[in-house]
Amino acid sequence: MIENNVADEKLSFKKRSIKDLADYIKIRSGASPNYSLFLGAGASVTSGIRTGFELVQEWREEIYTRFTTEPYTTAVKAREWLAEKHPDWYDQNNEYSSLFEKKFDLPSQRRRFVERQVDKKLPSIGYAYLVELFESKFFDTVFTTNFDDLINEAFYQFSSDRPLLCAHDSSIKGISVTSSRPKIIKLHGDYLFDSIKSSLKETESLESNTREKLIEFTKEYGLIFIGYAGNDNSIMDVLKYLLKQEDYLRNGIYWCRRKGDQITPELFKLLNQDKVYWVEIDGFDEFMAELAHELGGELSLGGTQKSTKREQMINSFIKDEHNLDVNKFIRNDLAKIKKHNLTRDISSLINELSQSDTDDQKIPEDDFKNLLSIDSLIRAKNYKVAEEKLSQLINDASDDNIKSKYLRRFINIKEDQNDTKLALEYSDKLIELDEFNLSYTLSKTNVFTEQKDKIIYLKGLLEKFNYSIDLKNHLCRIALLYLETNNEELIKFSEVRSLIDGSLHQDSGLDNRAWRLKYDLIKCQHLSNHDKTEVNKLVSELFDEIKKINPTHDTYLYLYSEHSSSIQIKDDVLTCINVLSAAYTTSSKNKKKNILKYLTKLHLSLFEADYNHETPNLMKNFIDKYEEYPDESNIAPFIIFKAKYEIGCNKNIQEGIRLAKQAIDSPWRNNHFQGIVEILLIDKDNIPFVEDLLDSLPRDTSELLLLKIKSDISNLKGDYNTSMQLIEKAHEKKMDISDYTLAKAYVHLLAENYTAAIRIIDTNIDKIKDFRERDVLIINREIAKKKLNIETKKHEIRSIIAHHKAKGDAAMCAFFLLDEDKNGIKQLDILIEQNFMNYYRFLEWPALPDNILAKYRTVSNIAA
Repeated sequence: MIENNVADEKLSFKKRSIKDLADYIKIRSGASPNYSLFLGAGASVTSGIRTGFELVQEWREEIYTRFTTEPYTTAVKAREWLAEKHPDWYDQNNEYSSLFEKKFDLPSQRRRFVERQVDKKLPSIGYAYLVELFESKFFDTVFTTNFDDLINEAFYQFSSDRPLLCAHDSSIKGISVTSSRPKIIKLHGDYLFDSIKSSLKETESLESNTREKLIEFTKEYGLIFIGYAGNDNSIMDVLKYLLKQEDYLRNGIYWCRRKGDQITPELFKLLNQDKVYWVEIDGFDEFMAELAHELGGELSLGGTQKSTKREQMINSFIKDEHNLDVNKFIRNDLAKIKKHNLTRDISSLINELSQSDTDDQKIPEDDFKNLLSIDSLIRAKNYKVAEEKLSQLINDASDDNIKSKYLRRFINIKEDQNDTKLALEYSDKLIELDEFNLSYTLSKTNVFTEQKDKIIYLKGLLEKFNYSIDLKNHLCRIALLYLETNNEELIKFSEVRSLIDGSLHQDSGLDNRAWRLKYDLIKCQHLSNHDKTEVNKLVSELFDEIKKINPTHDTYLYLYSEHSSSIQIKDDVLTCINVLSAAYTTSSKNKKKNILKYLTKLHLSLFEADYNHETPNLMKNFIDKYEEYPDESNIAPFIIFKAKYEIGCNKNIQEGIRLAKQAIDSPWRNNHFQGIVEILLIDKDNIPFVEDLLDSLPRDTSELLLLKIKSDISNLKGDYNTSMQLIEKAHEKKMDISDYTLAKAYVHLLAENYTAAIRIIDTNIDKIKDFRERDVLIINREIAKKKLNIETKKHEIRSIIAHHKAKGDAAMCAFFLLDEDKNGIKQLDILIEQNFMNYYRFLEWPALPDNILAKYRTVSNIAA
């Protein structure tokens, strides 16, 4: 290394300012950029990725102690000892690569290490400025030696442009210098692939296409290096070669370095050459901010999509853990962002108020501020202060419209605290403001914890609100949920049917939810029937009735696709797909998204519906066709389907998990979160990622869903006591009795509490009407009995095989229970062959014989 003061003095004539560099960037012919960016590891530090220096300190000590019994004292002595004893592999000038190669034997191990380092990291504010500079067309190409995905993520969150990402030598050849599309070229590969170049031997040279492309770009472009130390020969050799050519690097090289950074002898030689200059910077983020402002830009955080990750990134900018606001440009922009966030919160409140109000009364400014303050306290769960303020505000409020908004927030707090008594009291106070305001009256329904109490309350309102369609529909919806697991003592199916007919008599339009409730009524009333002839006949008649009104209405398309997916008859599914595909072509963009969601569910059902060799092609054609509509296909259910196709048909686990992570930040993810988590948890290493994700979900996320996912994670960890506690907590939150029984029995089986499993099933099985859920409970009960050497009920097990026509996972488990392993293995082979995700579903199942999945393990390892 060369002393800093010596290097600075000798290179002082080469020093340029950021303003100088901005002036050079502006001097371009036409709209084409005249420079490319080159990012090294230093650009990722404030995004939370450990530096090479940090890793080297850790690895050096570890490897030193591996090779010698002498105690580790200082870094200097360790370097000297390694250089003397192991000159065959240790290179003091490139410690990172030589230690990395010694730390991990195989490329796959290095890939997994890198993946863990970059996973869950969010781009720092510097990357947001970088995107602004690309949006302003000052740059269109960035080269990087980094393995992380920070640049691409920043584009995804803050730009409508989708960059061309090249991380393979084979993919780089086709990139055009003249293309204006943003280009990200990863010179050492991507962390998702084993071909990342990280060891000493691997970074000695660039692959041919990558080297040629770097040379090609430098004929037209200069290079600006940021966060790069110049430690690998693969890059430095190319630069030295290009600097000798008159036709290359005509716009020069500008090497950014922080004050105090060490300069290697190789870099010192490079900086002394013609056409090479250096710029002193405070850091990557500060440099990008100042450059953006010198070029006339500022941080706009463009991009219309709203996502949790995007909000996390913006909140991270505001939090500013690295104290970047000492830079005046970042400080000014952060102030604007904070103001924007406050404006957005206010805008959100305005939207809520405008949607919930039925009157045209304006909200006084003081009350508006009060509501904003209360909402902030509730989000922070600072209930005590919120309650004190609300009590005073309610007492002081003279306007009933304002008072109602304060009361609603008090009710929400009491519901969050599970204080039903006080929540009901405040609901009554809300109703007292206007006893004929139906929205006030119906809101009280949400406070009751028992469905029977909701039904009694709503039935009591029928006479008072005899002509209310909303009341009839609301009562029917809750009544059907109740009747799924209860008898007809409290309310009968005939009463529900009468209410639905009354609602449709008043309004027969397809926007009336009563049409969907009528379908739910038919399904609910026939839940326990194994023979679906009658229910299918009634559903067909209902569909004919709806179709006559409007065969392209969302109600018809939703119900038709829902039913076709559930019956899993391939010809019927394909017919429905054709109908919806035709409707898609003549629909608005918003409606297209709904139809695509329905089509996704239909194609998912093909995994089960008479699966054959044509099925994967049908799925692939579906993906290829609708990917051509980027605005509509960027929805979570479609992306999740692509993930399940990659895993189920192609056994491509990595791609499936990558897509699942993409779905996290896609529209409609909240209603499909369970599907995302199911894929992520295929790899247990993703457990911390999922746990962090749960903490970032919106406040209105279903608590039952969160408890279920947390229970599943506890099962994967083998922590069955915690899992059981979570299920019991869900039960207290009124988890459906069938879901509760199934979940609790399953955990007892995993924990080998067989007697407890039998007891919970026998206690609740008569409350379960759906024959499929009953069959699962019977199988679990008989497994527990078999484990305890208690005689099983073979006739009930054979009935299950008959119910499922000797096919599917229930029949497979029944065969194994009867020791008919040949038939069980046959079904197991079919199920895993038609959907490889089943392998991961079956791994923990107590119903399967020990080691029965061993033959698939090799395939799984190859896939991973």
